[in-house]
Amino acid sequence: MTPAPDAGPDAAGAWDDLLRAEFARAAHDVTPGPAPVAAVVRAGRARRRRRTVALSVLAVLGVAFAVAAGTSLGRDPHPAAGLAAPPVRPATSAFAPTAGPPSPAVPRTSASSSSSSSSSFGRQIPTPVRTVAPGERVAAAPGWKVWLTAGGKHWQGGEDPLEQFRSVTDGNIDLARPGISHQGEGAFHSGLYYGTRDAGRVELVDDRGRATAAALLELPGRPGWGVWYAVTREGGALGLRLYDRAGRLLSELPPL
Repeated sequence: MTPAPDAGPDAAGAWDDLLRAEFARAAHDVTPGPAPVAAVVRAGRARRRRRTVALSVLAVLGVAFAVAAGTSLGRDPHPAAGLAAPPVRPATSAFAPTAGPPSPAVPRTSASSSSSSSSSFGRQIPTPVRTVAPGERVAAAPGWKVWLTAGGKHWQGGEDPLEQFRSVTDGNIDLARPGISHQGEGAFHSGLYYGTRDAGRVELVDDRGRATAAALLELPGRPGWGVWYAVTREGGALGLRLYDRAGRLLSELPPL
């Protein structure tokens, strides 16, 4: 339907009204179909699965990259130059116990309250023999010094400030037979041991059977004699015993 060309503005408005009415009628006659809910749900699930797969792939790639980077860092950075890779130390927990400083070793210098014929393990432990140079002064005790020369034993201290000497070459001792001598002043005691190249221990034994191990000095080359010294309680008689390194008694000096 087309309005006449001379209908004017009113005819045009009437034509618009007719078109609107016709469109409304046509729309009213159309019966809408059911909403595609199932298809929308399926499409949403498919998109969700694709997103999950993508995230999983990214996570796997990230872990693989981290492992590869750590492996490359732990390798030798300059294998051709022969440079060793630095050692990798395992991480330690902040609460892991740490080892304390080692306890200082206590030298075994005496065997008080034990018999002279046995130790806690059934045999005597040899006293280490200290090798000293000729004329080397050894601080044996507060106020006392001892040294050795090829001629014998020298010592100084106590009430007499003069140097004292005990010869091993004047014929008064027999270097071919094991023996021991004793010089004492107050709590300080010293002497010679001789006639053996295997001296292991010198003990001072008091009247109650308590033994004190003496320190041993020798010149280089193991000349077959040496010097012993020790500090004990003042008073009382002391006997002396010389043992070899196997614990055999070589010589004994009765209490004086």
